[in-house]
Amino acid sequence: MKTANELLLEFEAATNAFIEKVAALSQSEINTVPFTGSWTAAQVIEHLCKSDDHMIKVLNGPVQPTNRPPDAGVPNLEAIFLDFSTKLPSPEFIIPSNETFDKESIISRFKTGRQQIGKAIQTLDLTPTCHMPIFGEPTRFEIITFVIVHTQRHTNQVKNITEKLVAA
Repeated sequence: MKTANELLLEFEAATNAFIEKVAALSQSEINTVPFTGSWTAAQVIEHLCKSDDHMIKVLNGPVQPTNRPPDAGVPNLEAIFLDFSTKLPSPEFIIPSNETFDKESIISRFKTGRQQIGKAIQTLDLTPTCHMPIFGEPTRFEIITFVIVHTQRHTNQVKNITEKLVAA
């Protein structure tokens, strides 16, 4: 199992790679639908913000001792979320709205949530099991891993959105 510091470095790298991709887009581009059926880059950011808000609550919520390796679910999370050839359905509560977003405000909101997750990695015991009915009974370690691979998946999505916008 990775150490909390190794997990933090991986989390920060994924977060920074995502911010770099979305920050490179203009205010107009970030709100442009690149192709039919796609989210805008701003909607991807809002989706991650909504997901992060939920993960922050779960990370800081009630926990219980874990009776399995705290990272047992990691290979499955990586296999699912890093398979960019598949489209995954999003739970209703984290589907983004159809509004036009202010680029700086939505990126700032994203960074604020990420600071809270980074603090959780640094200060919480990552081995207990959390209560999260939609996700089974993951450990804090697995939740952080989910946040990382979810971010990597959406960094790839923003890369594809950017390529479509440039080609248009």
